[in-house]
Amino acid sequence: MFPPREKLLDLILRDSLLANDLRPMQIDDDAARVLQLLTTLHRPQRVVEIGTFIGYSAIHIARGLPPGGRLVSLEADAGLANLARDNLKTAGVADSVEVVTGPAAAYLTELAQETLDMVFIDADKVSYSAYLKLCFPLLRQGGLLVADDALPDGDFSSESPGDGGAGAVRAINAYNRATARSPLLLSAFIGTGNGLMVSCKHGDQLGDT
Repeated sequence: MFPPREKLLDLILRDSLLANDLRPMQIDDDAARVLQLLTTLHRPQRVVEIGTFIGYSAIHIARGLPPGGRLVSLEADAGLANLARDNLKTAGVADSVEVVTGPAAAYLTELAQETLDMVFIDADKVSYSAYLKLCFPLLRQGGLLVADDALPDGDFSSESPGDGGAGAVRAINAYNRATARSPLLLSAFIGTGNGLMVSCKHGDQLGDT
């Protein structure tokens, strides 16, 4: 139903993945469109992304930002962070995105509560519940929390090699249960390629996950 991927985005993907011998771990194109749509509708001024990779999701979030909106994308790997910065420039959205290198948890703990309008999580799956606990108090009332890979049927063995990826799957399922059942979040699953869990905050204190 949709036209072929935009040539600029196709070039960014091909050059980034092939030249750097990277696995295609970016969000799928449908999820990218959903992210841009959510951002366009929600009009957030302050967005944080956990897990930049090559910047593919960041490009789509940035494209949906309103005037003056800013995205901070957190990436632990310095090489990937530099690659993402180049891709953001190529896509023409670098002025509205800051890529921060380092542990996401360290950055998040320095932020004031209820100062973010939207958070997108697409990083190490075993830490999803930890990211939920860190991000929930940072979101304002009505803020959006979006997590990729909510449908855990991929290969996560590299993230928890001791158990063949089972630990990562358990962590994703724990995140899904916590967001779906919390009375302080209105959540819905969106059936993209790997699944998005989208939650809107309307309470003050998250329960145990």
